[in-house]
Amino acid sequence: MELDKSVLDSQVFTAFAETSKKRYIYMCNMETGVSRWSRYAIEYFGLPDEYMFNAGAVWLDNIHPDDREMYTKELDLIFSGQKMSCDMEYRARNKDGEYVICSGRGRVIKGENGQPDLFCGTIENHGIIDDVDAVSGLYNIYGFWKFMKNVREHSDNISVLEISINNFGDINEKYGYEFGNYLIRKFSEFFLNKTRQNGYVFRMDGVRFAFVFTDKDEEWIQNFYTELQNGMKEKNIQYKDKFITTISGGAVIAPDNADGYSILASVSYALSKSKHQRHGQLVFFDNSTLESNRKNLELLEALRHSVLNDCKGFYICYQPLVSAREECLVGMEALLRWKDENFGEVPPGVFIPWLENDACFYDLGNWILEKALTEGKSILEKYPDFVINVNIAYTQLENQGFRDAVEQILKRTGYPAKNLCLELTERCRVLDRQYLKREIEYFKSIGIKIAIDDFGTGFSSLNLLSELPVDTLKIDRGFVLDIEDRPSNQAIVEAVSLCARKLGVKVCIEGVETRKLIDFLEQYGAYSYQGYYYSKPIRREEFIQKYI
Repeated sequence: MELDKSVLDSQVFTAFAETSKKRYIYMCNMETGVSRWSRYAIEYFGLPDEYMFNAGAVWLDNIHPDDREMYTKELDLIFSGQKMSCDMEYRARNKDGEYVICSGRGRVIKGENGQPDLFCGTIENHGIIDDVDAVSGLYNIYGFWKFMKNVREHSDNISVLEISINNFGDINEKYGYEFGNYLIRKFSEFFLNKTRQNGYVFRMDGVRFAFVFTDKDEEWIQNFYTELQNGMKEKNIQYKDKFITTISGGAVIAPDNADGYSILASVSYALSKSKHQRHGQLVFFDNSTLESNRKNLELLEALRHSVLNDCKGFYICYQPLVSAREECLVGMEALLRWKDENFGEVPPGVFIPWLENDACFYDLGNWILEKALTEGKSILEKYPDFVINVNIAYTQLENQGFRDAVEQILKRTGYPAKNLCLELTERCRVLDRQYLKREIEYFKSIGIKIAIDDFGTGFSSLNLLSELPVDTLKIDRGFVLDIEDRPSNQAIVEAVSLCARKLGVKVCIEGVETRKLIDFLEQYGAYSYQGYYYSKPIRREEFIQKYI
């Protein structure tokens, strides 16, 4: 059938359609039913042609079965004249058979007679990642990976400095995200100007920035970092209140055989030490962590190899969660462990910070989830309300495919969603607050519970409880240590517990190690306890024997 391309055959459409490979435009003649779609959409999703008749029905075949009813209802409302615009999110299958999340927006344009004439809009493909950060204008972490691959092929002497702006979450909470983005742009301009002629700068996740140099030694990098620190202090921002921004930094001079992933994991590890142990002093990744720089990289390579080799060497231990009132078993937390023939039993405090900065942690995190649910399912026969808590990492939560991964794991294991609690680790909490809220709401909509882990550390604050629909917060053990003799910690635990109860959020207190401490904590009305008094983390077999 010859399609009527009138109205749609426009050079303006062609021009706009070529501007983005991830944001597609479409235009539908509502009288003839003929649509024109961006060429990039046709290629990515394997659609029949740029011009299509009844494109809504054609596109429906690509949409995830669970999202089709919602999509069909929206489209019917548009073409029946009951709505003039739509804004929806759904999953669509690309030509390789993979589902990606898409945001579809459209609006009806009326003709000269006042009747609906054209339906025009955009489809944004979240499965394609831009190399440029929209807020800062700098290349982002994906641009960083491409650059590192290229520069590694042409240079041996590579140095990477990664910095983080301290306490930026407080600025966002006090002044709003719009002002926070304004600061990001201003600081990005400053970083770019400082780096010209010397190297390259990238915006990583959150408020982290990476600088890449060639042929620079430690002294030069230290001086550069000091200039950044002084420059940030000189850029005092006057906005209602005057405040000074500070930074933390980690750096590495990479060995010849190190790849981009090992380099970034190393420098991120050094940055963490700068932030949490050295009060912002620049930390070089060197032999102060294990035996030597090369030894650390060997450890990371072994960890990554274990992940790629069906997570060989990794196993799960479980620590009980006990009801504060009856002191009966209500759940358990899954905790990752790793043993290697060359490195022996490596403490989680050593290898987990490394892996959390590595891209392979997404697959490992999903393995932890599936393993824990598989091993814990039999407990539900005796304890139908039993809940397994599993930590999720930043790399999982930011991944567009994580929703589907969790649903598939629940389906494969047959584990009920209502008996699973996902614990948000600290780095998860630096994600965009609205994005984080949407992800939490989605998991809660299918029955999964959400907890905030280590509450009171890092970026956590009381307004998280009002903004995020969580079920449980876990008070960090640091507030429980010596609480009987520390009035300040008593006041904090009391305030957090009272606030949580009024908001309908359960409180779990970690670090419970003595009977005396339990008796003291009774006054705060916690829902559950976790700690060595009840049990250290143990293997499944021992857990079953001891509690089930």
